[in-house]
Amino acid sequence: MTGRVIIVTGANSGIGYETAKFLCNGGNEVILACRNEEKGKAAVGKILESNPNALASFMQLDLAELASVRKFVDDFHAGGRKLYALVNNAGVFLDKRSPRQFTKDNFELTLGTNHLGHFLLTNLLLGDLESTATEIGDARIVVLTSMLHDRNLKKKMRNITPFDIDDIFLAGEGKYSAENAYKNSKLANILFTYELAKQLQDRGVTANCICPGFIPSTNLSRNATASSRFFVRYILGGLFRFTKITQSLEQGARAVVEMVTDEKYKGVNGKYFKNHAEAQSSDESMDEELRVKLWELSARYCHLKGYEPLDAEIPPPAEKKEDPKDVSDTTEKVEEKADASDKAKTEEEKTEKEKDMEKDEKDEKTEKQEEEKKEEETVKAEEKSDIKENVEQTEVKKDDVTDEKGSEEKTTVADVEPVQTEAAK
Repeated sequence: MTGRVIIVTGANSGIGYETAKFLCNGGNEVILACRNEEKGKAAVGKILESNPNALASFMQLDLAELASVRKFVDDFHAGGRKLYALVNNAGVFLDKRSPRQFTKDNFELTLGTNHLGHFLLTNLLLGDLESTATEIGDARIVVLTSMLHDRNLKKKMRNITPFDIDDIFLAGEGKYSAENAYKNSKLANILFTYELAKQLQDRGVTANCICPGFIPSTNLSRNATASSRFFVRYILGGLFRFTKITQSLEQGARAVVEMVTDEKYKGVNGKYFKNHAEAQSSDESMDEELRVKLWELSARYCHLKGYEPLDAEIPPPAEKKEDPKDVSDTTEKVEEKADASDKAKTEEEKTEKEKDMEKDEKDEKTEKQEEEKKEEETVKAEEKSDIKENVEQTEVKKDDVTDEKGSEEKTTVADVEPVQTEAAK
């Protein structure tokens, strides 16, 4: 299969980039739909550098802003190209310490980006896909999800709870955690895919979802702290390197490319795949009533035609609203804050350590000075004692000399006087 137009979201890095590169190498025309223009164009440049004949191009798409999604579709339609496949790859996974954040439309950031942005994009491009399917008999939608959609994998964690259709943005007290938000968004991907596949029956377009596996080297966790990224990439990655648990970027991307291009998947619809094989998704994802409710609620939030519009509540003042810096795999702003926090903590620890060292040196110096002073005083005291003793000895000698001289004088006088007396006589 060559020459077919394929859109890959979040294709500037990670699995998205590798998928786009492989699809280009297969002769397909690939549109890298990314939020960051600089990174998106750089990714296109890398593909062209390795394959000058590649049909790769960049189009700006911010899945965290519904207006940007609509503009992307309008720009695509203006190009007059026929769309064969849509790969919903982009995703956000915030650091576990991150507070609840929001999109331009006041959606919780993770669900808003990973699910609602792709929900609107897919629905606005359905007409294009159906047109292609009518012409060639095949058009495909591939949605990337994660094994973490299954809460039973995290059942020991208190912050992982069942999906609440009445609170999809986790606004309730104590409900939000980054892990829970990500789990819900990946579950929503599957619920959406199953319901979409049901609606697409007999229309020539298929929709399937795939878990590419645990890939330590992906950029999905780049918004986490430096220590967390190191642990995932090098510790866990190293431990599971020789098992089937982890996958490389290339392995994950090739699994996605197979779903998009391989003839064996033609006509396959509404399935969940993992490790290149059909698999069973979680019990929550099999709830047909939940699928329908999520579809209707999502359609209302995205203001789809035929549904009563619904706007998300404005976030409370206590929670600071943040815009995603890079929707391809993460938010740069979160990463910068996390790294700055780590750096500040390191500097603080360094400062405390230096203070302790300085105090120890000062105490040691003071103790040494006191010992020297004490030793000096002892020496002075000994010298003073020696001087005093010498003086006393000198005085004693002086007295002895004086006594001897006096005695001699007396003796001389006594001896002379009798002689003088005799002469006088």
